[in-house]
Order: sequence, then structure tokens, then C-alpha cells
Amino acid sequence: MLVADDHPLFRGALQQVIAQLYPQATLYQAASVAELQQQVDQHPDIELLLLDLHMPGALGFSALSWFIGQHPSTPVIMISANSHPETVRRAIDHGAAGFLSKSADVADMEDCIGKVMAGARGLHPGLDANASGASLQSLDVADALASLTPQQFRVASMLVEGLLNKQIAYELNVKEATIKAHMTEIFRKLGVHSRTQAVLALGSLSVETPQDLVEPPR
Repeated sequence: MLVADDHPLFRGALQQVIAQLYPQATLYQAASVAELQQQVDQHPDIELLLLDLHMPGALGFSALSWFIGQHPSTPVIMISANSHPETVRRAIDHGAAGFLSKSADVADMEDCIGKVMAGARGLHPGLDANASGASLQSLDVADALASLTPQQFRVASMLVEGLLNKQIAYELNVKEATIKAHMTEIFRKLGVHSRTQAVLALGSLSVETPQDLVEPPR
């Protein structure tokens, strides 16, 4: 089982809960999307992913959408301090098997994880998923993300962060021409023709307003 959260204390608390529920389980952890990808590459047979909504290297539900596209048989529990009904509903619409609030107590954590491992939906008591869900645009973008290679997903994430091609090339230790080729493929899969259009499209997976991602605050 893999716990992907950038807060060490909460990550440790989840690992303790899992260890009590499943003493024989092997536990892995990740503090960013890059570490998540590394762990999944090394351990492709993980039985459960607990994924923070605000992981470094992800935009909203982008990491959830990408992971489910790559590993459709592995259930994912989305975890977040934001348990607004719309956020919960969108997580379920994007394929999460459960949703766990960071304010949940140990009993609720155990209940949520146990339900998901039994093949049921895991929503701890008090969470409401009866709200407006994911838009058709965000579902289309999620499908496009699901088809990206791990490297293309990294490039797309850095694009949203505002990095230029040469900066992305430096971070990934590849040639700028390689990044341009990745961008071309990302644009094609998203059905867009520019960086701004790509950021707006990917912004549909955010819990923020997409326009806020391309316009500086005033």
C-alpha cells in the first residue's frame, strides 16, 4: 500500500492506521508526484493508494486522473483538508474509490480504508457526495491525462507551474527539443494549440478557478 502525502505527520498517522488494520501489508510512502511515480514504477502491484489532493507536482485531480489511467485496477482514496461536498463529488467522479478528510479520527480512517479494500465506496461519516460533480470538460481532460506517459505528465505539471521549455529541460535533465516534442504531444492529446490553452484546460481539474492559473492576482 502506498501513502502519498507531503505532510510527514499525517502520512505517518495513516501508515500507523494501515499497519494496525493490515499487519502483513508492505507500506510505501511518497511526498510528491515524482516520488509517487518512482514508487509505482518499483512496486507496480500495490493494492491501495492514498493520495493527497494537494500533492507537489499535481494540480487538483490531475494526479488522480493520471494514476487511474495508468493503473485502473488499483483503488485510490483521495485525502484532503478540503472536504466540501463538491470536492468530494468531483473526486468520486474522477475515479476515486473513497475520500478521507484530514480531520477524520482513527475510527473513521479505519472504516474508510476497510470499505475500499472490501470493494465498496469509502466515505467516512459526515462527508456528503451529493453535490454538483465534475464538468464534462474536466472529464475529457482527465481522459487525456490518463493517456500521457510519466514523463509527459511531469512536463504538463511543470507547464502549469509556469516553467519555460528550457527550464523544464533543465529540471528533467533532457534537451529542450525533447521537451518541445513532449509539448506537441500534450497539446495534441488535450486538443489545444498553445500553452495558455493547455493551462486553462488542465485548470479544469483544479480546485481553484482555471482563469486564476493564467492571470496574476491584481
